[in-house]
Amino acid sequence: MVRALMVGLTICLVAGATAGWAQDATAELPVPPADGVWRFDFGSADTPVGEGFYAVAPGTAWDADRGFGYTEGRARTTAFDQNRRVIRDVLVLDDVTRDGIYGGTPFRVDLPDGAYRVVALTGQYSRPGANRPDSHFREYSITAGDQVVFEQDASPESFYAPDGRYFANYYRDWHPDVNLYEANIDRWIPWAETTVQVAGGSLEVTASQYAPINALLIFPEGSAAGEAAVESLSNQQQAFFNAQYPWRQRQPERETPEPPTAMADAGAAIWVRQGADDLRPATRPIPQDFGRPMRLFASPGEREAGVVAVLPLRDLAGPVDLIASDLAGDAGTIPAEALDIRYVRYGEYPVTDGYEVRPHYLVPWRPDRMEEGLTRGFRVDLFTPEDAQPGNYEGTLTLSAADADIALPLQVRVLPLELPMSRLYAGVYAGDLASTTFRHYRMFAEAPRELIHEALSSRMHFLADQGFTGLFDSLGWYPLEFGADGQITTTDTWDYYMDVFRLADSIPEFSETISPYYLGGPQMFPKVPGFLGRAQAVKLPIDEIVFTDEAIDGMTRMLTFLYDQVRSEDLPELVFYVQDELGNDGAKGARYGRELLKALNVCRERVPGGFRTCISALRSSIAREYLDEADIVMPNAAFPVTGATIDELRDHGCTLGLYNMGATRFSYGFYPWRVGAINRAQWSFSYDGDSRDPFEALPSGARVSCDCHFTPDWEVLPSIGMLNQREGVDDYRYVQLLEELLARAEGTPAAGGEAARSAREVLDELSAAISRDYLDPANNWDRSTMDYWRWRVARAAIDLQAELG
Repeated sequence: MVRALMVGLTICLVAGATAGWAQDATAELPVPPADGVWRFDFGSADTPVGEGFYAVAPGTAWDADRGFGYTEGRARTTAFDQNRRVIRDVLVLDDVTRDGIYGGTPFRVDLPDGAYRVVALTGQYSRPGANRPDSHFREYSITAGDQVVFEQDASPESFYAPDGRYFANYYRDWHPDVNLYEANIDRWIPWAETTVQVAGGSLEVTASQYAPINALLIFPEGSAAGEAAVESLSNQQQAFFNAQYPWRQRQPERETPEPPTAMADAGAAIWVRQGADDLRPATRPIPQDFGRPMRLFASPGEREAGVVAVLPLRDLAGPVDLIASDLAGDAGTIPAEALDIRYVRYGEYPVTDGYEVRPHYLVPWRPDRMEEGLTRGFRVDLFTPEDAQPGNYEGTLTLSAADADIALPLQVRVLPLELPMSRLYAGVYAGDLASTTFRHYRMFAEAPRELIHEALSSRMHFLADQGFTGLFDSLGWYPLEFGADGQITTTDTWDYYMDVFRLADSIPEFSETISPYYLGGPQMFPKVPGFLGRAQAVKLPIDEIVFTDEAIDGMTRMLTFLYDQVRSEDLPELVFYVQDELGNDGAKGARYGRELLKALNVCRERVPGGFRTCISALRSSIAREYLDEADIVMPNAAFPVTGATIDELRDHGCTLGLYNMGATRFSYGFYPWRVGAINRAQWSFSYDGDSRDPFEALPSGARVSCDCHFTPDWEVLPSIGMLNQREGVDDYRYVQLLEELLARAEGTPAAGGEAARSAREVLDELSAAISRDYLDPANNWDRSTMDYWRWRVARAAIDLQAELG
């Protein structure tokens, strides 16, 4: 990290000296350079130096014999090296680009007077850890004499502008001829140059506090050798990076069957697929796919989706679009606008010795071309109007390109059902804005509040529109502290807390209960005198992991303030999410969880109205130590979640929740219904690109996310994983509806009727088909199995509702 005490770097090039180079790395290089091109590679003393470059390390001191180096001064240089190979954090750049130096004292080298080109390579693509490098979002400049070499306006407004660096790759599509270095790295480590007149035997190149310098090339104006050196390094950067990632093209999964004449004449084959997550360039149809309609069934207000695959039989000039018609039926019309059609935008994912292509985003824009033989696709998402009348509707989906039009039938059945809001509090967690889109504490703190609110509101409304009723966002650190007089005061973070609470209250899906993630971790209490944090606790002997009376008193006062504010505005119930995966810290983690819950239980006895707690658990052996103190316990798949462990939780008086069971439809619908869970949260994984480029997967890869990002207009850009989970929530709502209809039937003649009997049989059979042991192979349901059960439940609900009248 660049510290605040670092000051500007001044590089002085001074004429006259011809001393040799003392460091082994460049001992063979003559001074001055024989071709007149000064090449400086900045970095640490233990990183490789580019061939033909003079090494510049923080300890490179200037002296007259050497002829260049850092002068004496109080300012420190700080070197960085970006190259690393760890799990989900890989970056390998060439020897010159990989490293650099922030800050420092003046740097000098002998140089005759004259006109010179000064070329700088400046930037840091990423750094280890979760935060962005300072060079991404700090203002900085590099000047040579009175000329500006590079100047960056990195305010949040400019960074997140539609044409800013954050959204620069939003519109980039994948094509086989992609230059991966240009697409992924180039704009984060840009080149900059200027012409400067050296007079009096010296030139000063000055870098401001947050200006990284990876390399400098300085040569006389008009030097062919200098221009060739810059071009050579640029080519080397691209060749080195791109050589690591050749496209590992898969063979087509099967031979393409003969398409219908209309498709052959139009130059593309199109067909319906179940999902987008397994779409690949090598995907191919089977003969029965051709001409099959897209068939969807949904209830009013429900979303239901399908995928259209497109295999160009020749190169298609764009824009390539999929256009929906209105849907007409005896009961009326569903307008084309009810269909949200998104292009399945591919991304490059690293694999051994190269990259492969996978779906990465569902974008609203359209591709400008499609290459022959490479399958792509569109996702068609029907948002069934609330006032849509039950019945069958028909329309078309038309693939349109510059010289091609192909129609595909679309059939929709609207069911005579009204789905209830899910009683399962299902959602994603760790997807808060500070940990994702605005992923640096300074960026989040300095971004305009209106922008933060716009993104927050857009995301929360989108989650609700998809049917999610669980809100688990992290809220940020240190909302409260104690002033000099011992009274509680609020921080800027508190305003964000209240913004989240008030927005949740305005959205029906979240107005009842919210469970912000990890409040009992680093968020709420670190400013409490004597509070024992998790990192501190694991360093203590296990029997010394306790909470003092002083700490419990301070925690109580903060919680009283928090709940007084929430309840004074009648905001949603705030379930206090305590901690996450204490099993990572072994027995000490278990003890810490027990003592923290005990302390919180004392607090809630003192807080007017009390509160509920929840805690997510990694291992049953660890959780057993704190089960007697817990309210809602959320085990994950590794716990393991079995009938026995579920019974054990309930025997201790705990309420069952579920988290980190996989971003799957089954785990968001049929399974939590089967085991009677109160909530279902999944770590969003954010996008790993939040600390670099959010719209790219190279070079580190990007895990399958179940959260969302944004378009340049701050509309939600959903992940495929999130929409798969949405389908699970809808499965749950269908089963919930059937149970509610059976409850309505109780005490009426319909309770003994055929429809009610059949409904009970369906629920019994569904329950028997699902194992309480989550990882039982019997629970490996594919989409067709889940669709089958949803339809059986829906059919039973239709019949019972008709009998109830």
